[in-house]
Amino acid sequence: MKKKGKFIVIEGIGGCGKDTQVVLLGKYLDKLKKDFLITREHTRDTPPGALIERIIKKKEDQIEALALQLLYVCDRRNHFINVIKSALDKGKIVVGNRYYPTTVAYTPQKWKKVVLKLNQSIVDRPDLVIVIDTDPEVAVSRVDGRGDADIFDWAESLKRCRKGYQWYAKNSGDKVVFIDGNGTKTEVFEKILREIKKRKII
Repeated sequence: MKKKGKFIVIEGIGGCGKDTQVVLLGKYLDKLKKDFLITREHTRDTPPGALIERIIKKKEDQIEALALQLLYVCDRRNHFINVIKSALDKGKIVVGNRYYPTTVAYTPQKWKKVVLKLNQSIVDRPDLVIVIDTDPEVAVSRVDGRGDADIFDWAESLKRCRKGYQWYAKNSGDKVVFIDGNGTKTEVFEKILREIKKRKII
């Protein structure tokens, strides 16, 4: 029977540099000739994921805050069953660009425990969650520079989400490490790589 793969999730507020670090990690794994898969949430090619994209980009009518986060949960369950689980069962390393820590961090405070428990009951926990910790003001300037901001990408919202990640780390029971997102992309990647190697995931 094939040994189950490892699941690494890269997290953080919008503009923290997740996409860049996921690409760098993919290049590193490719260089090592590892069997791996890179995934991204929310999905863009499924019905719930496509609806989320339209909502957060203001191309669809807005819905209540908790209802939106539960839509993310629907998308995640579908994505996990159809993509992530099969890759892990084949022994692949899965690198997730966001997963349920995002939903917990972005959910209103009074619902965080419920949403955390729901997520952990319907999908597998990651082997390691890496949160790239970046100043919200810096993150907003990066997003503005890209020109693809969504409904969450403004300073006060990102400040709440940053605190949400701290709550998640304290209450989830998952293996979580915060990485200082300041510095060059290479410096940040070296920090990430050290944490992954230390835990012997790669």
